[in-house]
Amino acid sequence: MPKEYIMTAAGKRELEERLEYIKTVEMPAIVEEIAKARAQGDLSENAEYEIAREEQAQLQNEINTIQEKLAGAKIIDERSINDEVVSIGCAVEVIEADVEEGLAAVEKCGLSHTDIIEGCLARMSVNDMKANRFNRAILRELTDEDYAAAAAELLASKRFKRDDLLDKGFTDEQLAVKFKGKLKIDKTKCEGVKVYTIVGSHEADALNGRISNESRVGAALLGKEEGDVVMVGDLLFKILSIVIDKKAVKR
Repeated sequence: MPKEYIMTAAGKRELEERLEYIKTVEMPAIVEEIAKARAQGDLSENAEYEIAREEQAQLQNEINTIQEKLAGAKIIDERSINDEVVSIGCAVEVIEADVEEGLAAVEKCGLSHTDIIEGCLARMSVNDMKANRFNRAILRELTDEDYAAAAAELLASKRFKRDDLLDKGFTDEQLAVKFKGKLKIDKTKCEGVKVYTIVGSHEADALNGRISNESRVGAALLGKEEGDVVMVGDLLFKILSIVIDKKAVKR
């Protein structure tokens, strides 16, 4: 079964334009260079000929790849994109922190103990976290009181149901802790605030914040909502906002 390539309409146009340029400009130029090199006679020691043939092969591979992607293209309908969950065509504002740098460094990014635990809960239970604290500097710094407060906060914010938290390893005593809601995050005082636009794989440009839906971070963010926390490796991401990126969809 052919592979499906999810992309925006703009991304499909880019592929089509690139394919047309290769076929009408770059490939004819290479064919001409090969013809000139052939005219020089002996090809066994003709460096220009070998280079031109290599470039021709590379262009043909690119043509094949683009044609495969276009044949399996699944275009995202702009009207189907909403800002309630992360999807292709959305710009996601996140707080990003490296948990290996320790609790103090993570808190500078505006994240709480609850954010850290919530991120870890996606991959392991509380008991697993405690048993493996030596693997993560930041978990060594979290106390039993931190876990109790986080449990109460997670339950109060309805991010997890009571039974879910009990299954994860929290105790009835931890869930009984009273919790007072915290103020909203002041992004102006946070370090590590970044914006990522989720795009199809061939549209990715990490240097400009455009990440593929197939990348580890992109795949982890897909389907998540504002306020959700995810961990990828030792990186912790908290979603602050989700908006439809009109430029990504229409450009």
